[in-house]
Amino acid sequence: MRILKISVITLLVSAGLAVLPNRAAASDFEVSLGFSFNRSNYSDDNFSWNRRWGASVSYELSSLTEIEFSFQDVVDRTSFAGYEDTKFHDQIFSVSWVQNLLSRNFAVQPYVKAGVGQLNRDAEGSYWYGGGPPSRVDSVTGVAAAGFRVFVTRTFAIRAEATSYLAGGSIVTWKDNAAVTFGISAKL
Repeated sequence: MRILKISVITLLVSAGLAVLPNRAAASDFEVSLGFSFNRSNYSDDNFSWNRRWGASVSYELSSLTEIEFSFQDVVDRTSFAGYEDTKFHDQIFSVSWVQNLLSRNFAVQPYVKAGVGQLNRDAEGSYWYGGGPPSRVDSVTGVAAAGFRVFVTRTFAIRAEATSYLAGGSIVTWKDNAAVTFGISAKL
């Protein structure tokens, strides 16, 4: 079922690119990599950490608009002695519309993006009452983000992005899975 969802998303995006005006054919590609890590130690046996990395390829439709294909890999680990001992591994494949607020002619380029993705989650662990999280969750998710690029050269940038994956596509869940990543991007 997951492969069917990804295939449908890819087909829709490909069809959309096929009907775009010819001016898009002369545009650029951008490749980006990002990473974040945080850890909180509450005591000797109590901690939580999160590691997130991702990669994306985008196609510039105009000087202000891009379509982006991205992948995120996220691991969350939480241990509170006697209460919770869990590990979640998420993989998110997404397609997003990126709207730049300034053109590449500016050294700083802020942007916003919205899209749809496929969340594949593997979980393990236990809670204080003896239960545990569902071992596998596959669901469609919305993507909402804002960020900026700081161009070091005309084709290379340092970037920061705040992203939220919207469970079930509901905007009210934006705080449930939000993160900031830092990375680099290169225009090809």
